[in-house]
Amino acid sequence: MDLSVVVALVSTCAFVFTFIRHILFKRELFKLKQDMKQHTLKHGVDNQLWLMFVDRTRGMFSFWR
Repeated sequence: MDLSVVVALVSTCAFVFTFIRHILFKRELFKLKQDMKQHTLKHGVDNQLWLMFVDRTRGMFSFWR
């Protein structure tokens, strides 16, 4: 197999992997936003809202979950 074909295949796989991770991240971020809106409507802005944000974003930003 030619080296350029291998490089093209590897780079395409890396792009697909990164794109899927991006889509999953955006979905989790949207869910967090909706949950935070519901929490704010029900309880107002409180310490639990901040803890929800910190706990869930920490999981989102870690690459190897």
